[in-house]
Amino acid sequence: MPQFKLDPFSSKILEFNNLEPSKLLKDSILWDDFRNGADAAFIQIYEQYFDSLFAYGMRLSKNESLTEDGIQEVFFDLKRLRHKIGPTDNIKFYLLKCLKRKLQRQFSKWEQKRVSIENCQDFDFTISHEQQLIDQQIGMERIGKLNKAILNLSPRKKEIIYYFFYEGFSYAQIQEIMGLDNVKTTRNLMYKALGFLRETLK
Repeated sequence: MPQFKLDPFSSKILEFNNLEPSKLLKDSILWDDFRNGADAAFIQIYEQYFDSLFAYGMRLSKNESLTEDGIQEVFFDLKRLRHKIGPTDNIKFYLLKCLKRKLQRQFSKWEQKRVSIENCQDFDFTISHEQQLIDQQIGMERIGKLNKAILNLSPRKKEIIYYFFYEGFSYAQIQEIMGLDNVKTTRNLMYKALGFLRETLK
């Protein structure tokens, strides 16, 4: 039976069918539905990705209010500009990129100058025992030791490890979201990060 809920970005009441994860629309189809004016698709995107966006924003900003405001601005802009937005086959990547740009702008307002989030010293994340993300890449067996090694990475190396192994982004996507010069530079940064971890874990 369909459920009804309030659109958080207007006063409209929308009919929204709860879907099992296996029934969720493919990103490209869901995104096109949203771009074509389907409010239910917009709500699904919001609910499906809010938690991931919040966790990512907190890693970047360490500020709950700033993160929440950034997420709300991202979705306000999406709804306002939906007919001008291009297609995507990776909604999560698109949203994370938008949120990072929003947070960078907020930081620049606070500091009265351009402050690069990439220079933040606290881009933190940890690997849980359930997340066997890089075992095959660096021969890890003890997750705790890996997390200690990650803490010693530079902010940029932490960030690229996070995007590649935790989010599953391609080198091209990482290049775009981190603002790197090209894919070769991105690969080199990844190799340096993995090399540091290997040395630390010996």
